[in-house]
Amino acid sequence: MAYNRSMEIPGYAIQATIGQGGMATAFLAIQKSLDRQVVLKVLNADAGPGADIAAARFLNEGRIVAGLSHPNIITIFDTGQHAGRAYISMEYIDGGDLRERLQKGTYSGAAALDVIEQVARGLGAAHKHGVIHRDVKPANILFRRNGTPILTDFGIAKRLAADGNLTITGMFIGSPNYMPPEQAEGLTVDGRADIYSLGVIFFEMIAGRKPFASDSVVDVIHLHRSAPIPALPPAAADYQELLELMLAKQRGERFRDVEALLAYISELRQAIAEKSGAADDRAVTLRPASARRGLAGSLLANPRRIVLLGLLVVSTLVYTGLQVAVHRLNAPSSLPPAVVVADFTPDLTGQSLPQSIADPQPEHVIEALRWLAQHSLDENRLLAPPGDNAYYYYSRLAGMAPVDAQAGMQAIAARFLFLAERALADGDSRLAMEYLAAGRRVDPANQEFAAVEAVARGRTRGLFGALVDLFR
Repeated sequence: MAYNRSMEIPGYAIQATIGQGGMATAFLAIQKSLDRQVVLKVLNADAGPGADIAAARFLNEGRIVAGLSHPNIITIFDTGQHAGRAYISMEYIDGGDLRERLQKGTYSGAAALDVIEQVARGLGAAHKHGVIHRDVKPANILFRRNGTPILTDFGIAKRLAADGNLTITGMFIGSPNYMPPEQAEGLTVDGRADIYSLGVIFFEMIAGRKPFASDSVVDVIHLHRSAPIPALPPAAADYQELLELMLAKQRGERFRDVEALLAYISELRQAIAEKSGAADDRAVTLRPASARRGLAGSLLANPRRIVLLGLLVVSTLVYTGLQVAVHRLNAPSSLPPAVVVADFTPDLTGQSLPQSIADPQPEHVIEALRWLAQHSLDENRLLAPPGDNAYYYYSRLAGMAPVDAQAGMQAIAARFLFLAERALADGDSRLAMEYLAAGRRVDPANQEFAAVEAVARGRTRGLFGALVDLFR
């Protein structure tokens, strides 16, 4: 494929264009210093509104992925800018992608499981670094020549080209065919969203079709949200339970994280091997012991624990409810409005906005900041990394769109409150207190922090501790 020969990046000899879209163009190139083939993704000069912000975000995402050193994640070699064009240099994978392989045929259950397990390991490494992929799909799974699957495009250029797979630029972040219900609804996502997408791929690899398909994007989203999980072919019945745990509509019913998924896969392999040795025709079922979705397995195995759990839960809820009620009764009847906190000063070194978007602010810059702020909030990048977090973008909106900035700060505080409650549910009071402290600094007028802080300080520690210890 030809390329524009006016495109030059120092240190690289560009050979061909291998992909092109509205935001960036991918080139096959030679890195001269090491004489190796690489892929150069270059942000287009006409990348759209807020080009300076788009370039900063493009490069920052490259740096994030560069920190995810893992055998199943694409390797980033370099990022930089030349002649006003931001670029990322990355590993060249010449074994094709999973989308191409699926066009040639299906996988056996065991072969599909091998690929899914390796991709899950890459996702697990990303999740530990706080990175949620949000666009796991066959086109983003490449293969080395030895068959190792490699996960790519962690948002670096997710709008690089039309997916040809129901993706509508500007409407969705991700591909609707592989998108979990909560992501389609615009809710905050976590690692369980990636697990869902991986489950869709798992089904497609074995069945040769997508579990939920339609010519209409709206219909696809509706099917993901409400249609029953389809059955795998009879020859792959042993993997049905795994599929259902990955594709649960409610994320609380999925594997809680990738580690739980991998633990299940390990036990599933062992169970299938034992079944094969015993010539047992029944499908393998591990749910009571190995679903790893909290306490369900141990409860089902011991009915007496259900009764005891009920008593403990009721007692805990009543006691916690009383504590919350006391704090709310003691709160002033008229609360001051939440404001952008002027004295909240995280490290903003080097984070000043480019001169090109100084006052007066054009509307497209405001829209770009709104999008970046909401996107950062969705990904829980609340106060970090520097220059690319929700607080940074909302604070920059304070002088341009004060209503949006005020609502944004309240949303950040509410997110910290949610994270604190989740940390408490996980038994981590120390982390909960850190979240509460951060949230108070963003929005000190929020009276909800007092009630949750009382719980975090240990007022219900005995009950929660007994509950955790009993079912651990």
